[in-house]
Amino acid sequence: MGPDSDAPRTRPPVAGPGPLPGMPAAFDDADYPAYAMSAAAAMLGVQPGFLRNLGEAGLLTPARSDGGHRRYSRHDLEVAARARQVVDGGMSLAAACRIVQLEYELAAVRAELAAARAEIAELEERR
Repeated sequence: MGPDSDAPRTRPPVAGPGPLPGMPAAFDDADYPAYAMSAAAAMLGVQPGFLRNLGEAGLLTPARSDGGHRRYSRHDLEVAARARQVVDGGMSLAAACRIVQLEYELAAVRAELAAARAEIAELEERR
């Protein structure tokens, strides 16, 4: 398949026995800061300034490399992608950051509620 081909690129299937022996656990860690700002921005289709603004607004707190450069995790990219969706929907950056923050807080509270309900159900079964 040459560079002028319209056929989609395909990757080999990912199925297998799991991580290779000796591979760092960071490959599976969604919070590992693996992406430089330029790579993160390119993956999201945004300018680096958008990511900086998300940090200034308090939505993201990227890790820093030894040289002081921002490093983003897969989780950071998911949050930034959601903020981009909200901004693209017509909201200001400040409003988008607040909406995304509240969405994540709501998801956490729902998970806590589900865990509490499961614990209550288990206790009631023991009676």
